[in-house]
Amino acid sequence: MWDKLPILRALATLTLFILLQGVSLFFVSQDSLFQRVKVAGVFMHIKSGIAEFTSDIKYYTGLKSINETLAAENIKLKNELERLNSIYSKVDSSYTMTPPSPSFSYIPAKIIANSTNKLHNYLIIDKGKKDGISRDMGVVSPNGVVGVISSVAENYSYVISFLNINQSVSAKIAPSQAFGPLVWEGRRPDYATLTEVPYHINFMIGDTVYTSGFSTLFPPDIPLGTVRKSTVIKGSHHQIQVKLFQDFSTLHFVNVVVNNNKPEIDQIKRQNEN
Repeated sequence: MWDKLPILRALATLTLFILLQGVSLFFVSQDSLFQRVKVAGVFMHIKSGIAEFTSDIKYYTGLKSINETLAAENIKLKNELERLNSIYSKVDSSYTMTPPSPSFSYIPAKIIANSTNKLHNYLIIDKGKKDGISRDMGVVSPNGVVGVISSVAENYSYVISFLNINQSVSAKIAPSQAFGPLVWEGRRPDYATLTEVPYHINFMIGDTVYTSGFSTLFPPDIPLGTVRKSTVIKGSHHQIQVKLFQDFSTLHFVNVVVNNNKPEIDQIKRQNEN
């Protein structure tokens, strides 16, 4: 109790000071028209400052719903693009069209946990079984590949991040289309290494690296990053440093990739492996 007395005295003193200031301003404002105008101007300035501050708070608190709306609209556009691409690819020489069946569709999700400072990083997203998520689905963002679904609960999913030394993505380098595994080596989170590109392949610093499409996890031609430098390994292949487009420390929303042809592809694989 006694240790709180200085704080109470300070609050009482501050309250009394503000009250006396208010009374003084009131009497001054009654003294003349000029003073009233000046005091009214001061109060108006304070009021407008408070209003601006309140408006800023409302704006920033509203960004969450704005971002969620934009993410939903982005998914609609991506799904529509896949549908149109499917139509275009199925137009035969007589210009008759078969019913569209897009190869990929997307499920938007929000990240609720994300690690970037380990060798085996992960994410947790707010979508699960009830939303159509299952294991071994790819996860992407507008700036590249994010990871792969590892385990799924009813409402949440665990994602093995691309920033994981055991993870790799099949990638190709434009314009040659030569491909190889893109891996993160556990160093900087904004760089990865494209390996196994044959020595005779020509490319330049600044060329873009994309997903190859040689996987059921990710569609082709997702931009991943740009070539920064290259080293020739044992005179047979290039080891290429790639500057990633995706900044994993700023990720908030992702898209889970649904490969609509995966069941059929997996079936034919099993038939030929047995």
